[in-house]
Amino acid sequence: MFKDLSYAVSDGIATIAINRPQVLNATTYDTLRELRDAFEAADGDDSARVVVLTGTGRAFCAGTDLSTGKFGRRAGDPSTGEGVPLDEGGDIALRIFRMNKPVIAAINGPAVGFGASILLPADIRIASETARVGFLYARRGICTESCASWFLPRIVGIARAMDWVATGRMLGAAELLAAGLVREVTPAEQLMSVVRLLAREIADNVSPVAVAVSRRLMWRMLGSDHPAEAQRLESRGLTGLGQLSDAAEGAAAFREKRLPRFTGKPSRDLAFLETWWGDCGDRE
Repeated sequence: MFKDLSYAVSDGIATIAINRPQVLNATTYDTLRELRDAFEAADGDDSARVVVLTGTGRAFCAGTDLSTGKFGRRAGDPSTGEGVPLDEGGDIALRIFRMNKPVIAAINGPAVGFGASILLPADIRIASETARVGFLYARRGICTESCASWFLPRIVGIARAMDWVATGRMLGAAELLAAGLVREVTPAEQLMSVVRLLAREIADNVSPVAVAVSRRLMWRMLGSDHPAEAQRLESRGLTGLGQLSDAAEGAAAFREKRLPRFTGKPSRDLAFLETWWGDCGDRE
């Protein structure tokens, strides 16, 4: 299906790997288009309960492939925004933001520029001991991109985010763990085994429609200014999910002390969710 990616779905896990190891998985516009298509495919596949994003070879992603051009844009008026094209990396970040499936980033090596930014909309990040992350936009004469200015301060706090962006320094796995950007750090040879074990726990134990609702709620609540908004939307979520068979199955599995057999499908059962966001939550 793809030239710059490998994509596979097995046992409920969709794995997307940037596959340009000869350039440390640096991305072109073609790569970005394929990433968007891959996340679209994974989100629409009910057999995929969770998505893993990683890189092939010794790097996660070295950012933009500069052999194809340079950073920045020349088109349009930056003072008004008229004629300014939207950042293509932001399209990928927003597509991950809109996912109904949990996304796990397996950071198998260096992740810089776009490679660092695209980690941020993932729900869980696990790093190998060889991982290094750099938000080095200012060192290349550009500002944050791929929606990093929205995601990064919400994950690690504004002071740490500004430290990382203002210095543009490379961050080792230990610092990423201490800051809470990654869930854990593993030996390089164990990374994918640890990631798949976590992915299996999600795929085997949770209702895909229930986790989709909770995922969308929590990302949306990051921009809410009052907990009453959470009460309002959670009440609608509880009602919508309560009308599906998975809620009854979850209760039955608990009473009978067995694993649940959830049959809900995000492609079929989440129509009520799409009416929540209006024109500002999940727009393209």
